[in-house]
Formats: sequence, C-alpha cells, structure tokens
Amino acid sequence: MKSILVYLIFIQLLLPSLLFAEKKSVDDILEILASEHPESKSLAGTSQAHKFHTEASGILPDPKVGFAFRNYPTRNGYSLSGNKALDTPTMTGMELSVSQEFPFPGKLDTQKKVSKFLQSEADLAYLSGVNRIAGELFLRLNRFKSFERKKLINQRVLSLLDAQKSISESSYSYGGSTLAGVLKTTVAKTEAVARETEYSTSLNDLRSQLDYYLISGKLSFADLSEMDLDSFLEKEYLELESLMKSDSSIVETSPDYKIQTEEERRLKEQAKLARYSLAPETEVFFSYMKRKPQTFVLDQGPLNYALMDVTEYRGDLFSLGINMRVPVWSALKWDSITGESDHLAEAGKDSVEKTRNQMFSELQRNLSLFKGLAEQIGIFEKRLIPELEKAARAGTYQYAAGKSNVLDTLLVQTEILNTKIRLEDLKERKNESIISVLKLLSLLYKEIKTSEHKNH
Repeated sequence: MKSILVYLIFIQLLLPSLLFAEKKSVDDILEILASEHPESKSLAGTSQAHKFHTEASGILPDPKVGFAFRNYPTRNGYSLSGNKALDTPTMTGMELSVSQEFPFPGKLDTQKKVSKFLQSEADLAYLSGVNRIAGELFLRLNRFKSFERKKLINQRVLSLLDAQKSISESSYSYGGSTLAGVLKTTVAKTEAVARETEYSTSLNDLRSQLDYYLISGKLSFADLSEMDLDSFLEKEYLELESLMKSDSSIVETSPDYKIQTEEERRLKEQAKLARYSLAPETEVFFSYMKRKPQTFVLDQGPLNYALMDVTEYRGDLFSLGINMRVPVWSALKWDSITGESDHLAEAGKDSVEKTRNQMFSELQRNLSLFKGLAEQIGIFEKRLIPELEKAARAGTYQYAAGKSNVLDTLLVQTEILNTKIRLEDLKERKNESIISVLKLLSLLYKEIKTSEHKNH
C-alpha cells in the first residue's frame, strides 16, 4: 500500500510537467543552436579573439629600456677590480638608456584597418556558420519527416497488396484470374517491401545524423520532431518573396558576399602594409650615466704627490640620437616583396564578382526549382489525386453493383497511395529548395547577439 501511494505521488508531480511542457518554436531552436552548439561556440570564439586583437592593434611599439656598465678608456688602462690607479676614475658607472621606435606615418592606421576587417569577416563568418548549421539541420529534419510520412503510406500499400495477393491467388485457383496477374501483384508487393527497407534504413541514418545537433538539457530529438517545419518554410518563403521584390540586390546583403567584399578591402590594406613594412623606420634613443662623486683628486706628478688645485669636470654623461632603418637591400627586390600582396588584392576583385555570380545563379536555380515543384504539387493535390479518388469511388459503386472486380478497386486505391508517396517526394524537394535559399542568404538566423553568444 505504501509503494502504491509513493507511485501515485510521483505520477501527480510528474504529470503536470509532461502535460504543460512548453513546445519549442523554430526561433527557440535556432537561438539554442546559435548559443549552445559547440560548432557555433567555436565560431563565436574566433570572432571574439579578433575583437581583442583589434582593440590591441594600431599602437606604438613598446619602448626599450637598457642598463649597461660603462668604463671609458684611460691612459693607465681600466680595471673592474679597482687595483689600478685611474687618471679618470669618475668615468666608470651604470648607464640607463631608453629608446622608442616610430613606424613610418600611416603604418599603424593601416594595421588597425586590417585588424578591423578581420574582425568584420569573423563576425560575418559566425552568422554565416550558424545559418549553415541550421540549414543542414533543417535539410536532414525535412528528409526525416518526409521518410516518416512515406513509410506510413507505404505500410498501407503493403496492406492493400497483401489483400490483392490473397484475392488474386484465390481467384487463380478457380480460374478467375491469370498467372500473370498473380505474379504482377507479387512483384508490386516485393517493390513495396524494398521501399519499406529503404525508408527504414534512411530513417536510421538520418536519426544518427540528427544526433549531432542535440544539446543535453537544451535541445532534444523530441524538440526537433515536434517542430512545424513546413509552416515555418512557407512563412519564410513569403517573406523572401516580398524581400526580393523590394531589394533586387539581395545577394549583396548576404554575409557570404559581404565576407568577400571585406576580404577585398582587407587585401588592399595589406598591400599598403607590405609597402609600409619596407619604408624607413625611426628609433629615438636617450642614455644617461651618473658619474661617481669625486671630491678630491690626487695629482701624481713626477716629483711629488699633492691634491690637484682644480679637479676634473664631474658632470653626468648623457647621449641623445636617432637610428633609422633604411631600405637598401630590400629596395632592390621591391617588386618581388610587394608583388604578392598586390596580386592578392587584385584577385580579391575577381573573387567578389565570382561569389556574386555563383550566389545569384544558385538563388535563381533554387527559386525556379521551387516554383516548378510547387506547380507539380498543385497538379497532384488539385487534379491527379482527386481524379484517382473519384475513380476509386466509382469502382466501389460498380463493385457493389456487381459490374467490376474487387481487384480493380484495390488497384486504384494502391495507385492513390503510390501517388501520395510521389507527392511527398515533391514536397521534400520543394522544402529543400527553399532551405537552400535561406541558407545561401543566411536568412534562417538573422541576428548576432554578441553579448550572449561570444561570451561562451
């Protein structure tokens, strides 16, 4: 009795959470993918790294500080131990030096621009990458749902073919049908069994692929399977159609295209930077040495020893100067050194144009495919399937009136189901075409929330 009571309490606590569990929307799933999936996190980390690099670029090189022991030459030589008498004892001491490099004017600004372009490319790559991940997920999920529906329809086909086979074999036994009719039904059933195996294999394969997108505690397979992908894609297509009418250059607003334009601009700045790296650079230095204090100086004359009347000058030593790196040997190979960057910058223009043409061609191809498949689906749904269903009803009436064979009615019903399988194929391909467009233009996930995503 006690165990039953515990069980009932457990069910009472668990049941509300199961009944009122909130279903995740497509936007929720996209947000989880963008912020929690390891691949998205990797892209966000790269973008964040470029952000820090940009903040640290364009600054002056750090100054150099040096310490040195100076012991200037004397007539009697020098000694670190102090055993020898020096005629200039105050010329020995510790010297402090400071130097600062100053790059050629414009070099630091160019470095800053290059770094900003790299950061922009990384941000766009993050947005494009999240859309690629989402697009690949939706393509697999679309196929998975399509195979599920086709498998259910095919199971109904198998049931009808089982009935046809039994009827045709019975009819053949008393001469009501031919052997060819029996064999034809057997072949049709074998084909349906082969399709059943194909669908089961594909579903297992796709199920394994979808595991890559699951996130423990955040995104489950149930969340994916409950997602209304068809309605989402229909809404996105209407928005895309409206967007294309208002913006004919929609390709140029996509992150993949912008990455190429940013790369072109970066390569131009890198070409400038290659020239600046060969330009003269200046280093300003200053050094200071405090001489040892010397109140008295002993005059070692040839005849006597006495204090000097006038001691030597005891001022501290310092030096100030400029070093300049002059491009002498590199100037002989100027074209070779700068040629690589110049050619890459020139190739960047062609890369932008190539990307634009490829994306526009792919966009047009998928949109044309979508429209063609939509027309075929309309024909199937509005004409072919209704006509087959009408023929099936007519066959049923004729069979009831004793004017037709039951096999003819079953054949028409089987044809309807096979047509519905073909319809599912068309819907799958139509969805694939619109997913490809949304992935191409990065319209599945449209926002970058740096404060949330990049901190991961």
